[in-house]
Amino acid sequence: MINDTTVRFNAQIRDRDSYWVGQQVKSQFEWKLTGVDERLGTADSTYVTVGKWSGGSYRPVTARDLPERELIAYRVRGHDRSHWGPWSSWCFIQVDTTKPDSGPEVTSTDYPAGDEAHGSVGRSGEFTFANNGVEQATSYHYSVNDATCATEIELDSPGASVTVPITPTRDGPNLIHARITDGFGNSSECGLVYVFTVAPPADSVSYFPLDEGQGNTATDVMDAGRTANASGGIDWTRGRIGHRQGGSYRLEGTAVNTGGQSLLNTPEAVIDTTEAFSASAWVYLDEQPSTNVTALAQEGDFQSGFHLGYQAGSTRTWTFKMAPHDDGPTSGGAGWVYAHATEPAQLGVWTHLLGTYSPDTGELTLYVNGVEQSRNQHPQAWNAQGGLVIGGAKHQGDLTYHWPGAIDDVRVWDRMVFDQPLTEDDGERSEVWELANRPAALEGRWKLDESEGTVVADSSDHGLDGTLHADPATAWNRALNDVTFAPGVTFDGAGEHIRAESAIRTDRSWSAAAWTRLDEASGNGTMVSQTGAEQSGFLLGHQSGFDDKWVLETAAADVAGSGAGPWSRAISDHAAEFGTWTHLVATYDHATNELTLYVNGQRQTTVGEWRTPWHAKHGTVIGRAWRMGQDDLFAGQVSDVHLYQGVLSQNDIYNVYEGLIPTSSL
Repeated sequence: MINDTTVRFNAQIRDRDSYWVGQQVKSQFEWKLTGVDERLGTADSTYVTVGKWSGGSYRPVTARDLPERELIAYRVRGHDRSHWGPWSSWCFIQVDTTKPDSGPEVTSTDYPAGDEAHGSVGRSGEFTFANNGVEQATSYHYSVNDATCATEIELDSPGASVTVPITPTRDGPNLIHARITDGFGNSSECGLVYVFTVAPPADSVSYFPLDEGQGNTATDVMDAGRTANASGGIDWTRGRIGHRQGGSYRLEGTAVNTGGQSLLNTPEAVIDTTEAFSASAWVYLDEQPSTNVTALAQEGDFQSGFHLGYQAGSTRTWTFKMAPHDDGPTSGGAGWVYAHATEPAQLGVWTHLLGTYSPDTGELTLYVNGVEQSRNQHPQAWNAQGGLVIGGAKHQGDLTYHWPGAIDDVRVWDRMVFDQPLTEDDGERSEVWELANRPAALEGRWKLDESEGTVVADSSDHGLDGTLHADPATAWNRALNDVTFAPGVTFDGAGEHIRAESAIRTDRSWSAAAWTRLDEASGNGTMVSQTGAEQSGFLLGHQSGFDDKWVLETAAADVAGSGAGPWSRAISDHAAEFGTWTHLVATYDHATNELTLYVNGQRQTTVGEWRTPWHAKHGTVIGRAWRMGQDDLFAGQVSDVHLYQGVLSQNDIYNVYEGLIPTSSL
């Protein structure tokens, strides 16, 4: 079946004499309508020296203006400049250049055509493609919300209907363009064939904040009738972040610690693991596991449908994996599909894990702290119909893989969670990013409102009280912020500073904020920093080398001297105003590696890029920093210093400006 009236016939010609001597051969083709003796045409190729026996040479000819929708017979014979060989058997072709008039017919019960919204962004639905009268259809091609028709559906038999999953990526009207290819290779135009309307992204179907802080059960806030019950004793510990209480978050007792010996599970499944789904959790490992451990899973009869956790052995990293089947106990890793993290798992720090599965592509994808790690294709998804497991998994018929640490904020969706913003609004972030960065967790706050002594109180509940390295008589009671009317600390630029334990992980997303007033314009001055062994991981201050502008600076490595460079910087648009109280906020977005500076709530134009983040674990310092062996001392006043894990939003920054704790939440 051919869709061109000009056809190239080709045949291999062989000659036994070519085994001993070079031999010239050509082909001759003839063609006619089936059942008719008269030939439609004949053509000879040119001669060529044939390949040595038992090989041969291909000799083509071209037939033109062949009739359409007729069964055409053709055959070939060879000539060696002396004799004709026998004719081959007849072969047959049919030509039709007529394109189908329209594309396939599309229907869906999950997403009916029309203006009424159904389903959810990220939730897969079944769509059926039918031949629309093209009985010889061999494939359908479609695309969603563009006119490329780039996705091909090959048919098992001509003209068959086929049902495929499609996962919408935006709400509102969605457009399917499609075309049909018939058995001749003719294709209809890629045209609009179906319009359906999608509801906005749905909330998770299961959400365990794990804020109980006591007892042996946890409640699913998306379904008050669903609880996860402990198998073995569990402990409660500080979580990554807790539920809101008044103007702040309760951070104590907001995560479950399964201790490597117990787990929590629900009596029933929360998702269908053959459909689109996503699962996430904040996890904390107390120690390096010697075996595979799982933070979150949904169990089948013998295996779990998915595991979100840690892979031991030579991998030693975070993983999202799916078993090949649930037919019975299996051993080894045959058939398992893994999406691994690209770096070893870190111990003793909260890490956000998110796994997604798309039935459209069969891909499972792992994100760590909002950054995609890897993806892999799972060809045999099956539905795990058992309960959701927190802190373990079903493996080879047993509940095992107990998690040796803490787990917080467990969420499961019956849809894809996307790594692209769902709108084109300025500043819009993806769901993946939001889960890993919001809400920002207050890790330390020093109001600097003391009136005496050297103890500097941390007003968060982390207990990171600092020590004043200065004369209390000159440090306290001399500073008053004339914007917030709050007191502060005064440094004379002679090395006075406040030091506390490190409050944040500088190799994750973080934010720092402080009110400051500069007394003079000599040299560099740092208000807030967090230091490593040799360099400050970040410093927030002003630098005379940049026209006395405000600067957020990070070092590439924690080594002595110039080897710590290059330095990355976000710089203010204008020079610092001396003698004026100014509010500074610095953020580091680990997902994008972007450093951003805000001055009095306004985002500054020049951003930095910190490509090699590292953890500065040797202390939070107010009024001083270390850079290439030199002190960045500060002369002026500082008030109300905040440090957060996560990236403050614009609204959060406005709240911090007013002296409030951000309470924005997902």
